[in-house]
Amino acid sequence: SIGCLGMTTRLSSLFPVTRSALRRSYSSGGKPPCFLGEEWIQLPLKSSKAVNHNSSVFEFALPSEKNSLNLPVCACILAKMPHSDAVRPYTPVSENSKLGGFDLLVKRYETGTLSKAMHDELKIGDVMEFKHIPFNVKEQYPFKKKKISMLAGGTGITPMYQALTSICNNPNDETEVSLVYGSISEQDILLREELDALAAKNPRLKITHTLSDPTSEWDGLVGVVDQKKVEEHCFGPEEDQMIFVCGPPGMYENLCGPRDTKEVTGVLADMGYGDEAVVKF
Repeated sequence: SIGCLGMTTRLSSLFPVTRSALRRSYSSGGKPPCFLGEEWIQLPLKSSKAVNHNSSVFEFALPSEKNSLNLPVCACILAKMPHSDAVRPYTPVSENSKLGGFDLLVKRYETGTLSKAMHDELKIGDVMEFKHIPFNVKEQYPFKKKKISMLAGGTGITPMYQALTSICNNPNDETEVSLVYGSISEQDILLREELDALAAKNPRLKITHTLSDPTSEWDGLVGVVDQKKVEEHCFGPEEDQMIFVCGPPGMYENLCGPRDTKEVTGVLADMGYGDEAVVKF
């Protein structure tokens, strides 16, 4: 790895690759597309900050302070270590207004090859490889529904936060949103301050937390996101609405069926939510 003093040198060596990717992206015209293309490019780690006992925010540098990631909302990017086959999708938690880099919120899993390497081995100036492919472009903002329910578990909050920043930071957006966010314990609630800040300035956003392993001091909901919580805190299937789902595999299985299938099964299907009303991230 290299230190902070090597950052300028490392960026200079990367710039020809990323510059050509940027030229290809802009050749399509119209709205500035994502900085990342469909080929892997290397970008260096600019900073990292632990946010709790097992999760950190990693900031990666773009070649110029004038560059924006320009990622579609909602969409994720693919990441991997050089010379590794372990690829993972991540939704940045920084907005497109951020220049010169982007932020990834990553939870460390003991069985996660990439997440462990990022937490245990990655140093300032070290590079990772990134790309953006059409498959990872999901439901696009503006969502054109009056109401949106969001069901998130763990790091599944990241695409919800990406959508919420677009909704809440647009003064002309009148979408009502109800987020039900499941975590293990209170210290596992990710982006809590950021979510609270969005809710404080937007009365149309309601956030409900539920914990599967709370302390005795917790006075909120207990347990996983289930049918009762959906009934009590989400908009009904008869309304002009969509429902977003993102979380661990068990959450998909219980609520809506596997994330890689369009068909909606499980709790949401039983409650009357159709395939077109449910978006699996």
